[in-house]
Amino acid sequence: MEQMKGSAMLLLELLILGGLRAEKGSAVLGTLDLQIDEEQPAGTIIGDISAGLPPGTSAYMYFISAQEGSGVATDLWIDENRGIIKTARVLDRETRDRYSFIAVTPEGITVEVNIQVNDINDHAPAFPKQHSTFQIPEHTPVGSRFPLDPAFDADSGLLNTQGYVIKGDNVGQAFRLETRRGPNGVLYLDLVVSNVLDRENRSSYSLVLEAYDGGSPPRSSQMTLDVSVQDINDNAPTFNQSRYHTLISENLKPGSSILQVFASDADEGDNGDVIYEINRRQSDPDQYFTIDSRTGVIKLNKGLDYEVRKVHELVVQARDRAVHPEVTTAFVTIHVRDYNDNQPTMTIIFLSEDGSPQISEGAQPGQYVARISVSDPDYGEYSNVNVTLEGGGWQVCPHYEGQHHLPYLCGPASGSGGKRLL
Repeated sequence: MEQMKGSAMLLLELLILGGLRAEKGSAVLGTLDLQIDEEQPAGTIIGDISAGLPPGTSAYMYFISAQEGSGVATDLWIDENRGIIKTARVLDRETRDRYSFIAVTPEGITVEVNIQVNDINDHAPAFPKQHSTFQIPEHTPVGSRFPLDPAFDADSGLLNTQGYVIKGDNVGQAFRLETRRGPNGVLYLDLVVSNVLDRENRSSYSLVLEAYDGGSPPRSSQMTLDVSVQDINDNAPTFNQSRYHTLISENLKPGSSILQVFASDADEGDNGDVIYEINRRQSDPDQYFTIDSRTGVIKLNKGLDYEVRKVHELVVQARDRAVHPEVTTAFVTIHVRDYNDNQPTMTIIFLSEDGSPQISEGAQPGQYVARISVSDPDYGEYSNVNVTLEGGGWQVCPHYEGQHHLPYLCGPASGSGGKRLL
């Protein structure tokens, strides 16, 4: 058997060689071009070699010659007696799109057979991933473009990817798609910002992208693109009130909490992390007060004196922790309430000629002897001073100068001395 097969191959080589020599001598050489759609079942007839013979010739046998690895021997079935060509298996254009071989008759007539495998729409466009994520900073300029991975379709021509469309969750038409055809026939895809992105209004979008080809009906596939809107520091901290008021006693101990300010920031991360401080250049240079940078609690740092300062105005700042922070200011008014921490002081001015504590022996009861001056730096109820005199038979007498009520020391009272209250 091997000897017969070797003889047949030798005969074929001689015939082909003779045919090629005859070609140079104007021998007959036929060409046969055939087509078949891919995906046809095995056994589908492709054509007949005899259709490529010159007119008026016929053959009862064909010797087939094909290059090794051409797929002819594995993918095609050729009837060497009748010349009928069939598929030996289902052909796939994406694997091999053409087959070529030479058929030679015993008379030396050579036919070159070329079989083209036609494409059918047996593939849908396919994205590299079914799910992908993408990040875009908020307030990105409208019209900005971001390339996405395109969908690939193994089919050719119109059966390849023809377009893309966004389906679902494109709130406010925030995005659109634009395409461009590459030199390799791939339809590339760009995501384009078509509206203002504000993370504080919407922080993410879940876009369903669909790619479709030009088949009838078209084939398509989808992928989900989750777009995360990245925060930028476009918001300043906001106090819950622009001005704060409180009243404290001047005897409040240092370290005591006075009040708490609060500010919020709509940004996220460090852009929205608020810290507090007192602007020392504009307020409280003597540092009577401190503020907790994280909680906003204001505490007394050192003792107060109502008689020195009755009202303290603080300029409090809230700033975020961004690289370029935003700052907001609020005002804190602290009223100091008086506490009875001062003793009255009293001065007696005698009305004698030389101001000495002298009185004539003939002084009559009710006669003014001295003027008493009393002062108390405390405020309000603590400044209402009561003046009394005990013993000696003297009394404190009221005296009016204009609208002012002044205490005077009057001459000896009739009767025994006692305690009199003004």
